[in-house]
Amino acid sequence: AKKEGHLLPRTRISAEKFTGTVTAWKGKFGWISPAEPIEHEKASLHKGLLFTGINDLQGGIEALTPDAVVEFHISEDSSGLCAEEVEQL
Repeated sequence: AKKEGHLLPRTRISAEKFTGTVTAWKGKFGWISPAEPIEHEKASLHKGLLFTGINDLQGGIEALTPDAVVEFHISEDSSGLCAEEVEQL
């Protein structure tokens, strides 16, 4: 069975929003580089980038712009760390 990565159960690990930069957007998902190091055992997975999906975006947007600055919460799933409640600044 194909794993639906964006549907894995998540646990939020950030108390306050982080900032970062969008490194890529691939239509329905993308990657964010956090502005500061994340102290977590899974932080080095995915080359230190955070996965984010179209369902994680806020403010009525349906895509992120590469190199844009974003704010987000960080959550953890079995594959690594993700960004959620992502707002493009």
